[in-house]
Amino acid sequence: MKFKDKIILGGCLVILSPLVCADISYVDRATTLNELNKRIKQQYVEVNKLDEISNALANLKSSLAFTDSQSQEQFASLLTTELQKFDKHFSVQWRNPNEKHTHSAVRESWFAKLSRKNSGFNRVEILDGNVGYVDFWGFDALSKDSKKIVAGVMGFVSSADALILDLRKNGGGSAEMVQLISSYFLKPNTHLNSMYWRTTDSTREFYTFNNIAGPINLTTPIYILTSSDTFSAAEEFAYNLKHLNRATLVGETTKGGANPWQFYEIGHGFRAGIPIAKSINPITKTNWEAVGVKPHIEASSDNAFDVAYQSALKKIKNAASNEHQIKEINDKLTELSLD
Repeated sequence: MKFKDKIILGGCLVILSPLVCADISYVDRATTLNELNKRIKQQYVEVNKLDEISNALANLKSSLAFTDSQSQEQFASLLTTELQKFDKHFSVQWRNPNEKHTHSAVRESWFAKLSRKNSGFNRVEILDGNVGYVDFWGFDALSKDSKKIVAGVMGFVSSADALILDLRKNGGGSAEMVQLISSYFLKPNTHLNSMYWRTTDSTREFYTFNNIAGPINLTTPIYILTSSDTFSAAEEFAYNLKHLNRATLVGETTKGGANPWQFYEIGHGFRAGIPIAKSINPITKTNWEAVGVKPHIEASSDNAFDVAYQSALKKIKNAASNEHQIKEINDKLTELSLD
């Protein structure tokens, strides 16, 4: 996957499982490992980690796990596990050169799945007390269709008195979609994030858009639900709004992947996903790589919704004047406290 026109911050990196995994010789494993190390030294954005990674790969080469990795699939999994100790966006895959002649299933890409499944939006509703709730599992690529879906979602919850955005199962995706959704809650031309590219020694800045299809709501309280599975572009979205003081994060510390990646061939049917750029937040001057995004209010993934919902209801109640809405809120708070 090349990063020419779009920035990909997430999506599921999976090890492809061919129908038949032949044995891979020690020599092929060694040459593949050497090429992997070479590619990482040439391309990996976190240059301060290069020596540590190189030492880890050298140690891996002399390990029993390396010797025992007889199949391509096992070897790819071993390399991925080792590299992800340093960066969650690393991956190694093996592709069967004969796969096109077999009937093995081709895995659907992250963005193809998002496009097919409503740009990742699972649930959009107005809860008791006039709290908006949006659950989505990915940040789709920007297109005419995805913009239309986002406009519909944001329009549906635009009159809510508080908003819960559920990113607990969100695996990331497009940085441009982060821009678009953020533009519904922040002033135009707000600096969200910057991306530094090692190969060109250049930085691209990301701002909210000047024009969106719908109103911009600058005051509605926003709660973002997070879990240890929240990843990449979803982490960026949460991190940006947290440090712009625009949202309250509720849940668990996120997975910790801040560096966009690109695939490189490393021989013998293997390819490596290597992070080639890194996010730099304009406020913190750093990012969430390896440490994750820490919530304001810690709660288990299972309890995060109830915690955020109760907090939203109490905030709305403090500002409400409609007696019917206040009763509805009190009834819901009583119900939640009894659960």
